[in-house]
Amino acid sequence: MNRYDLAVYIGRFQPFHDGHLACVRQALDLAANLVVLVGSINRPRNIRDPFGYAERREMIESALPADLRDRVVITGVADRLYNLSSWVAGVQGAVDGIVAAVAGGEASITLVGHRKDHSSSYLDLFPQWDFSPVEPVSMLSATEIRDVLLGEGASSLDETLAAQPLPDGVKSYLRDWIGAEPDAWESLRQEWAFVRRYRSQFAALPYPPIFQTVDAVVLQAGHILMVERGAQPGRGLLALPGGFLDVEETIEDAVIRELREETGIKVPEPVLRGSIRARARYDDPQRSLRGRTITDAFLFELRPGPLPRVKGGSDARKAQWISLAEFQSLEARIYEDHYHIVQDLLGRA
Repeated sequence: MNRYDLAVYIGRFQPFHDGHLACVRQALDLAANLVVLVGSINRPRNIRDPFGYAERREMIESALPADLRDRVVITGVADRLYNLSSWVAGVQGAVDGIVAAVAGGEASITLVGHRKDHSSSYLDLFPQWDFSPVEPVSMLSATEIRDVLLGEGASSLDETLAAQPLPDGVKSYLRDWIGAEPDAWESLRQEWAFVRRYRSQFAALPYPPIFQTVDAVVLQAGHILMVERGAQPGRGLLALPGGFLDVEETIEDAVIRELREETGIKVPEPVLRGSIRARARYDDPQRSLRGRTITDAFLFELRPGPLPRVKGGSDARKAQWISLAEFQSLEARIYEDHYHIVQDLLGRA
C-alpha cells in the first residue's frame, strides 16, 4: 500500500544515471505515481547543460522499466536564477496541474530527494509537501560522467559509454544522439577542452580565483542591444556587451569601455554615463563555466529616437538591436545568466 498519491522528484538529469533511476524506484515504493520534474529546461547548450528538455525526457523514458512507465509523469520547469519565488511558483504550478489531471485536484504529496550539499537547499522550499529522503545507491556524479564522455568519448565512445553508471536505455540513446548530432557534440567537446585549459592557468594557486566582470543592458525605444559571441565559451550565443575588469579602472569605467569596444555604439561617453538608470551585482556561484565570476550589470536607458549604429568588435562577432518582444523568446540562445540579469534589472527599473 502506497503512503502517498504522488511523489515529486526534481533534478537536472544531465544525464539521467543509475543513481537517478534508483531514486525513481524508491519514490514509487512510497507513492502511487511520480512526477519527474526536469529543471533548467530553457538553458543554452553547454558543457554543464549539454542536453535540452526534450532530449532528457527521452533519456528518462528510455531508462524506465516497462512496468513503471505508466506511473511516471515527466514535465519541466525553467530556471529563474534571481527570482527564487518565481521558480518555486513554477514548480508548484506544474505539480498542481498534474494533481488535477491524475488525482482530480486532491492528493497526498511527498517530495523525494537526497541532501548531498548546498545544491540540495531547494528541498526546504515546499513545506506544504512531506519530505521523504531517498538513499543514494552510490555517490554518483553527473558532472563526472559528463567529464568522462566529453574528455574521452570521441576516441572510444562505445567503451566509454559501457563503463559509465548509466541505464542501458540511456547508453543507447546517447550513442544514437551523438551519432545524429556530430556538430553539436564536437562543439561541446571543444568548449570542454577550452574550459579545462582556461582553468589550468590557475591550478597552482593556493585558492581558486574570483573574477570580476561587467555587463551592459542598453535599452532604447523598446529594443535591447546584444552581441553574438565569437569565442569560447558560448561561441555563437547572444550575450550582453561586457567583459573583465581591468586592474586600474573603476567598474563604471569598465562597463563603458566594454560597451564601446564590443558594439562601437555611436553615442558620446557623457551621454552613456548620464543614461545609467540602475546597477546590480550578480553572483550565482554557477553562473560561469570559467570559474567563480561575479558581474556588475548596468541598465542604460537611452532617450527615444533612431537606434544608434552598432558594429561588433573585440571578441563580439556582431552587435545588434533586438526588440524586447523577441528577446523574451530567446532564453535558450542567451549566454550564461544574461537573460535572467535583464529580467531582474528591468524589474528593478
